[in-house]
Amino acid sequence: MKSLIQSVHMKQGDAMPQWISTAMACIFALQWTFTMLPHTLGIRSISFAVGAILGVYIIIKNYRLLFQKNAVPIWLIFLLFAWMTAHLLFIGTNHELQTAEYLSLWKRAALGAIFAIGFGISVSKSNRARDWWIVIIGIWTPTIIYFIKYVATFFLSAIALKAPIFLKLFYGPEEFYVAKIAYVFFCLPLLAIALGMLSVNLKRADVNQASYIGEQWFWLFAVIAVLGLFICENIKNGIIYSAVLIIVFLISVLKNGLYRLSKSNLKMIAVILLAGIIFVFHNICSNSSWGTLWADYEIASQVSPDVVWKTQDSYYPKNKYGVTVSVTNFDRIFFAATGLNLLENNLMGYGLVQSSFGHLAREQWPNAPLIQSHSGWLDLALGLGVPGVLFLLISSLLAISNIAPQSLPWSIFGAWGLGSILLLYCTTEVAQKNYVDTFVWLIVLVASLSLQPPKDFSKLAH
Repeated sequence: MKSLIQSVHMKQGDAMPQWISTAMACIFALQWTFTMLPHTLGIRSISFAVGAILGVYIIIKNYRLLFQKNAVPIWLIFLLFAWMTAHLLFIGTNHELQTAEYLSLWKRAALGAIFAIGFGISVSKSNRARDWWIVIIGIWTPTIIYFIKYVATFFLSAIALKAPIFLKLFYGPEEFYVAKIAYVFFCLPLLAIALGMLSVNLKRADVNQASYIGEQWFWLFAVIAVLGLFICENIKNGIIYSAVLIIVFLISVLKNGLYRLSKSNLKMIAVILLAGIIFVFHNICSNSSWGTLWADYEIASQVSPDVVWKTQDSYYPKNKYGVTVSVTNFDRIFFAATGLNLLENNLMGYGLVQSSFGHLAREQWPNAPLIQSHSGWLDLALGLGVPGVLFLLISSLLAISNIAPQSLPWSIFGAWGLGSILLLYCTTEVAQKNYVDTFVWLIVLVASLSLQPPKDFSKLAH
């Protein structure tokens, strides 16, 4: 039996050219680099089309891998596609917008899922370091692009040089504007993966070898770079979830006791902890809204939409201190409370990823703006319905559970990277195009990375 398994596995592995996994890794890097940038739809569409074609080829060669327990998250995503199709045909009422979104966002998500299955299978078969580092370069690129823009915007002008418009940072709707939430979505996973890799390396017995010391500094630099980006952009969501990830990192490396760690490792842990404290403290000091959070909550959680949306003008009451509530605090709390009330009466969802909260609110309060609720999970529940959110959430958790015990470094990529996306959806306004479709195919990719050759090919052959 052992020889049979080895021969079938070898036959399947030989059937797939070795260059495919590298090509798929490059497509991943292109997608992660350009999805957040404007005017790059052509690059993304072509790369996804090529990735999907390669994915179909890989799936045909390895379709048996999809009939195992670790493939359940993938099938749940397929059920999500079926659910959204049924919602479009039989449940939704805004057919024009739903059709447009179905043919754009969900089409990209489907192509991405096919690509992701193929990529995950090809990587699990090749398991080459080159593919890993291509992916990491792609994960790094959004952060690198930000700092290139930062230098071009604030330093080139100081030496009388004019940067091209596409290399400038903008802080409002402009042609090349990149929203803060895009930096959170595409840069937080780098921080998470870096902390995950550090947590593993710092617990190694041979961690003092020169190669591991260099790798530790590489990941430490990634942590500092992402935290620095969040500080430069004053992104509260980024800082909050950075703090959560650092706490998880500390629990991971310290759970077996300080005495097991070398002095050099403890110094690196101290640097990460100190950096986290400094960045969090700086953010708190830079945002007065933290000081009035509870007072604003008391008002925002009780005020009625009949009052807030009585007219089209923005309404912001005063809190118990006699000052006008913080806009960011009030909106987040009021929208969350209102969204939860809307969800009670709309368990099947409105049918749109984009602005279902606003569309549902307008059915009762015509002056409500067509906006998001500031919570990705709540927006998804209002848009996809409870069944749709359950497909996403359960498939994500299962994918993380399946990849966590697998071999390094892909286990860190899946558990920490996808885990950070689950976190940021709690209070980040990412229930929008380019984020949801990326989230969907990332789940499929992580699930596919955990697929294992069947232990008994003879049973699958019948």
